Amino acid sequence: MKVLKILGLLLLLVIAFFLIGGAIQPTHFEYTGTTSIDAPKKIIFEKINDLRTWEEWGPWKGLDSTIALTFGDKTKGVGASYTWTAKDDKGGKMTITEATPYTSQKGKVEFADGYGGDSFFKLEDGPNGTTKTTWGYAWDVPYPFNAIAVFTGGKTKKDMDSMFTPGLANLKKMCEEANQGMYRGYRVKNMEYPGASYLMIRDKIKIAGIQQFYETNFGAIMGAMAAKGIEMAGFPCGVFYEWDEEKGMTDMAAAIPVGDKGASAAKGNIKLVEVPASKGLFIDYYGPYEGSGEAHLAMEEYGKDKGITFKTPVIEAYASDPSTEPDTARWLTKVYYFYDSPIAEDQ
Repeated sequence: MKVLKILGLLLLLVIAFFLIGGAIQPTHFEYTGTTSIDAPKKIIFEKINDLRTWEEWGPWKGLDSTIALTFGDKTKGVGASYTWTAKDDKGGKMTITEATPYTSQKGKVEFADGYGGDSFFKLEDGPNGTTKTTWGYAWDVPYPFNAIAVFTGGKTKKDMDSMFTPGLANLKKMCEEANQGMYRGYRVKNMEYPGASYLMIRDKIKIAGIQQFYETNFGAIMGAMAAKGIEMAGFPCGVFYEWDEEKGMTDMAAAIPVGDKGASAAKGNIKLVEVPASKGLFIDYYGPYEGSGEAHLAMEEYGKDKGITFKTPVIEAYASDPSTEPDTARWLTKVYYFYDSPIAEDQ
């Protein structure tokens, strides 16, 4: 009987804790992190509103290397979404629900265990052209279960800070580089492409087979040029008309720029193709050929920020000779993109 009284007293104490503690504690919880970014609000908004950039600046990989993101059909603006999974995490889903250029963005976070909340960003003018950038997370806990925050509040703040601090630092670096013309560590430069004639062999091939395609066809083109006494008018190039990462296929050409006499070497599958003069952008990429994808991603991000619609083809010009330069870090590939639309002004 005494044991039952003690148990009953303990039960009353637990009930009292939740009733009183719940009355004292709020039912709405919100944590934020803030940083000053030396970049226009437009650049920052474009980054946070495009979920694919979250893989680059988001802090999650640093917190858990097993995290994997899967993007929905839409990745930018209201309705864009991704799901995530991890070894020791049941995962969840994030969906952009509100996006107001260039001041705020909000997303719904749904955890697999049924809980969730709202992620949000606020962009405000700061001193000297900077942008005060706030990233936050908010959620509601109904009374009286909100009383548990008495014990979990400190840990929750620590967990939030471990996400906001590195995430905002990464976002700051990305946006400030973009504001200086730097994307993913590469400087994007303007150019007026003068146009050129190329002897090329074009085909639809597997992306994995590009190196073999080059080895076979550069040799064939140079052999045809040598037979006609034609010299190169520039560096050997890869000319890309289509790139399908999902199917692992590309429509491309091995190409060598030539002068006026190029037509005499064009026969069979070797064609003389004119790439007309155009406004363009280029990146100087140094490194092994298989690493040039980062330069292309940088160019695409620049295009999104500046409102540029690129046109085909995209050209990689291989300015280094691997037979005379063994250090792959010194191999220079010039990556060219062309466009017709004007570059949008920052807002």
